[in-house]
Amino acid sequence: MKNFFEAFVYFVESGLPEKLAKELAESVTGIKAPTGKIEIPKTKSPDEFRIPEAADDVIEVSDDVSPGYAQGDTKYNADVLATALAEKRGFIKEGQDSTDMDVKKYSELYSEAYSFLTNLNRLNKPVKRTPNVKKLATKKERGSLNFITSKISNPLKSNFVLQGLDGTTESLYSTFRREGEAIKKGMIEQMDQARKNNIAISKKDLDNIIYNLKIYKQVNDKVNQLGNDLIDAGKEPEKIYQNFTSNFLNRVRSGNEALEKALDEKYLETQKIEKSVDELLKKSEDALKEIENIQSGKAKISNEIRVKNLYQGKGYGPNEALYRYLARSFLRDEIEAGTISVNPRIYDAMKKGNHPFIDPIKVFRHHYGDDKFEVLGNYIDQHAFDASGIRYPNRFEFRKMGLVPVNKNAPGNTYEHYSLPGEIDQQIADVDKVIESIQKGDNAFFKGPEGIKSQNSKRANLVKIKNEITPKSKIDLTQYTNEDLNKLAEEGNILQKELAELDETGSSKIPYQEYQEKSARLDQINEIIEEAQLMPEEFFDQQASGEIIPFPKKNDKTDFARGGIVEVLI
Repeated sequence: MKNFFEAFVYFVESGLPEKLAKELAESVTGIKAPTGKIEIPKTKSPDEFRIPEAADDVIEVSDDVSPGYAQGDTKYNADVLATALAEKRGFIKEGQDSTDMDVKKYSELYSEAYSFLTNLNRLNKPVKRTPNVKKLATKKERGSLNFITSKISNPLKSNFVLQGLDGTTESLYSTFRREGEAIKKGMIEQMDQARKNNIAISKKDLDNIIYNLKIYKQVNDKVNQLGNDLIDAGKEPEKIYQNFTSNFLNRVRSGNEALEKALDEKYLETQKIEKSVDELLKKSEDALKEIENIQSGKAKISNEIRVKNLYQGKGYGPNEALYRYLARSFLRDEIEAGTISVNPRIYDAMKKGNHPFIDPIKVFRHHYGDDKFEVLGNYIDQHAFDASGIRYPNRFEFRKMGLVPVNKNAPGNTYEHYSLPGEIDQQIADVDKVIESIQKGDNAFFKGPEGIKSQNSKRANLVKIKNEITPKSKIDLTQYTNEDLNKLAEEGNILQKELAELDETGSSKIPYQEYQEKSARLDQINEIIEEAQLMPEEFFDQQASGEIIPFPKKNDKTDFARGGIVEVLI
């Protein structure tokens, strides 16, 4: 079950929907998933179980009686251990207890047992669980993960696939089924490869995965349709497919040797498909339907990932409604006082309230900083039990709390400029869904070329806004090749492990000054890789190989070292 859980966590942390992550983990590990929702605990046991120094018989006896320990009750457990020690050392016989021995001697044994168990609990105290640090894939690794790093062509529309068909239902069914099975095999094997190598999956990679799974579903739906057509005609699809696969290599050949060779190789590869792959994608169909059923326009999407993408930052969460009320009132007063500048539409929304689209949280986030929601949160906590409830006092009280603008001016001419680049990305994705639904004729509000034209115009405007609000890179990436980035990723992984090593007291094994220097270097690597992930892969193919320019080290000796594992290469 541990292997299943590790696989499940990897897929969830990579951004896959929980249901799909569950089915993938079940398939690649061969372990049946538990029923119900799987909760990822906030804490975990230390990576290594440690035993404190103690007499050999104390360690031995504790191991023997540990099944009888009560969780969280050290006093009771010490009594159990002390009694067993007394028997081991000959102070009492089997069947006797602590009341049958000298009180002073038992007290000594109890103290010895209690001290051992206390130290045992201290050394193995649960630690905060952090997302598993993933490594950046090398160029070679990405090349072997084409189902993850790129969008596949649709076999239903591929000239390469279609030109080998004779037009019969039998030919269509067998060929598309073979293509679908090849997609299944490739997807699962590569997802398992990425999991085993702990490779980071980017937002672009995730989009590719979802897209490729949709292609599989389209092929599978077509195969099922053709299979039903064959049954209606009194034929046996399974028998037809078995005959197709057994006779494929002995088929009548065309004059295109390259094509025939490619078809042979593809056929032989497909024959290696494992049963677990088939079982997985049967179970995954419901999850894929959920992904494909995301609608736009009239439909309200409840998808958790989408909502998280649309509304980012500390202002969204349990106190969201109160943050919105306090932020709107404060923004209104600050605008009227001339402290910040906004367009009339924003001011009108803050003054009247309850605007259906303009969110005070995003406006406040820009002008005062995302961290200032913590100030609002403290204010809410302090007044949570007031008889009158949470009330906005006045702008001067909030100013006293440190709420001063970090950005006096608006980020742009429209409200959309108050969004973060990631939030705009989701809006663009929503528009793409609308366009897709129009093309299929499934949209209740927009029809035909005019509908597509209006949505394309909306999309172009969103792309323009994203480009305007996206911070310009402060790092010159032209000096880096793919090889350089791979070396940086490797260096970062080594630093990560070194900084995470703790002694028995829970402190870093690295001297303070060295810790500071390595921590600073790790931060620099992280910044470079984060910037690099925003660039197209071919960008780095254009760079000439060369030495990595070293970065200056931090000189601030007053900076405190960060404890625990530093998350870097995600």
